[in-house]
Amino acid sequence: NLGYLEMMFTRTGGYGALREYLLALLTPLYNSVGFEDNPDDLLLDQFTRNMARAWSCKFGLEDCVSNSVDLYAQWMKDPADLTIISPNEKSTVYCTAIAEGTEEHWDFAWNQFLTTNLASQKDTIMSALGCSTEVWILSRYLEMAFTEDSGIRKQDASRVFSAVANNDIGRDLAWDYLRNNIEMISSYFNTFTVIGGMVETVSYEFNTNEELASLKQFKEDNSDILSGATNSINQSIERTAINIDWMDNYYDLIVAWLQDNGYGTRLRHIASRKQQPR
Repeated sequence: NLGYLEMMFTRTGGYGALREYLLALLTPLYNSVGFEDNPDDLLLDQFTRNMARAWSCKFGLEDCVSNSVDLYAQWMKDPADLTIISPNEKSTVYCTAIAEGTEEHWDFAWNQFLTTNLASQKDTIMSALGCSTEVWILSRYLEMAFTEDSGIRKQDASRVFSAVANNDIGRDLAWDYLRNNIEMISSYFNTFTVIGGMVETVSYEFNTNEELASLKQFKEDNSDILSGATNSINQSIERTAINIDWMDNYYDLIVAWLQDNGYGTRLRHIASRKQQPR
């Protein structure tokens, strides 16, 4: 599974080699289907283009990124024209441009979020706002999510949390925020179900013994608050253990294969995963 493989490698030294390999696979497909949306195409062709566009931009393919940034810049010049970026392109273009951009790009999207009356547009922007690579902007977004009258509805706060948690840069930030503010968040929602979902979201990519230990400690330290979310916490712990097992069994093998096939740089004097102290 492409998504799972990328997810497991994201925070490892082997990620560069994997990304290089996946780009080698994706680039011919991207070049074949193109970036620009064509609503007259067959649904399968549109789906293929959407997938190729999303992954190519995520991996930093220059043509994909530059197209996204250019379209977003055009929209910033004419915010009322929602036809500049097609519906199929929006999620990738918004996320990529905000990740590549500055506070100005984030603030523009935020203002569009506040002013639009289209539910689908709000949803797309809400997710894209979590794509920033600026830690302080992501921190501000998290704080806004759990603040009354910030412009974010209470029922959308967990979605904002997910948007930040699903960002490779924002994941640890979201986890720290949840752990440090669990009492406030519990009081804000007055329900355990939402918190359980937040734990599952932020821990979905956990794959180290340190992360497993932090989950178990979180459960122990907040047993009263989390009493109604026990199943979610236990599932998160179980999934993390499975991810760790996968890393132990396959990470070194995959990295070796990538390097043997010319992807990435074989670095000297770096211990393999199994050689590292636990």
